[in-house]
Amino acid sequence: MLKLTLEKDVRTTRKKYYRPFIIVLTIFLLSFPVSKLSADAWERIKPANLKKTREAIRKLSQLRKPVELKSQYGDYRTIMHAHSHFSHDSNGTVEEIRKAAIKAGVKIIMFTEHPAKHYDYFKDGNRGLKDGVLFIPGAESNGLHNYPTQSVKGIRMQTPQEQTDIVTRNNGLTFLCHLEERMDWELDNLTGSEIYNLHADFKGEKNLIKALTTPNGILQILPIIKEYPQEMIGAIQDYPADYLQKWDKLCQKYPHTGVSANDSHHNQRVHAFVDDDGKLALENADKQVIANVDPEKVPLIKPILFGKKKGDTIFLLDLDPYEVSFHHVSTHLLMNEQTETAVRETLKAGRAYVCFDWLADPVGFVFQAMQNGTTFQMGQQLELKKKCLLQSESPIPVEFRVMRNGKEEFKAEGRKLSFPVSKAGIYRLEAWVKIGDEKKIWILSNPIYITQK
Repeated sequence: MLKLTLEKDVRTTRKKYYRPFIIVLTIFLLSFPVSKLSADAWERIKPANLKKTREAIRKLSQLRKPVELKSQYGDYRTIMHAHSHFSHDSNGTVEEIRKAAIKAGVKIIMFTEHPAKHYDYFKDGNRGLKDGVLFIPGAESNGLHNYPTQSVKGIRMQTPQEQTDIVTRNNGLTFLCHLEERMDWELDNLTGSEIYNLHADFKGEKNLIKALTTPNGILQILPIIKEYPQEMIGAIQDYPADYLQKWDKLCQKYPHTGVSANDSHHNQRVHAFVDDDGKLALENADKQVIANVDPEKVPLIKPILFGKKKGDTIFLLDLDPYEVSFHHVSTHLLMNEQTETAVRETLKAGRAYVCFDWLADPVGFVFQAMQNGTTFQMGQQLELKKKCLLQSESPIPVEFRVMRNGKEEFKAEGRKLSFPVSKAGIYRLEAWVKIGDEKKIWILSNPIYITQK
């Protein structure tokens, strides 16, 4: 009877105090900031801010209308720069990647595995159409994303230029990646370049990174990421000014197709468990214990350790699940069939745009040039004559910014844009949306190249 009474008391105590404890713990931790806050993601991920962001996105979606300026192509959401179990720093399976892609509305995954001696990424990599998702194998190697049309395993490629030349033979594709590490590179024969990289964007969030290396910071983030997983990743997003500046210069040399990089690994996890001494241990994805929290020194964590034994999991914090990463940003390919051949042709042609999909669904977006009754798509070149118009239409209200040779040429608000071109240049379009009190970049188009005799 005594034993039953004690067990009942324990269950009652845990039920009575556990939920209030979580609330108190969150309030307590939020009252002790990791560092002085600045205008980076650490400030943006305050629950009140993320709640406002979610509501603003919901209201924006309600403004969606079909566009009148129709495109002759279908719109295929594509993820570039993604890693699976073939890469040494990922354990992602094909099945979980496929499921995540379906949930995020992604039609194409272009892998960028880290090459290794024990496999051939071209022959052994993920390839083919699986339940509506097209897989294309590729590699991230020495500053480039490679999509050859035949195996290059065992071929010596001593310089980036040599690698580019070998991969692009027979219609292979190469893209410059992680521009922040190679702003001085200028290579011939590249297909294109990343114009946004999620990992590079994250590296600029100094306060958030600092928080993720401390028990206090992790415990603050835990309830936030559970409630607002997409908005929290979205809080990292900044305008990629350095990437775009480099890309604009590259396009002056020869056409470069701009693409986004999710850099998806699904390897940013924190596992909290009870260690040998009864403390709360925090372990990263590499099974390294990054911190121990002593309940005697932080009494507020005692209730969640109550009744737990050595090795028991307290929580598992998943910071970059594929589904969330895939929904953050993607490259939209304009084509009419979901095949690897069409993907390669479209990327070479530059018929694509980058969109931060977490803000709004862009399907229907059009950017083109009209001259003498002929339509010119993104990536195309034309000689300037009379009555050349740049046209665009968006399914939601935006601020259009026409960029010429990397500088703002014209700005207008609304759903439609018609801009008469009077001088040659490399024209691309930016579409910005209002999220609360902040304007955020939503779409980055590829250029239309307008020349003059």
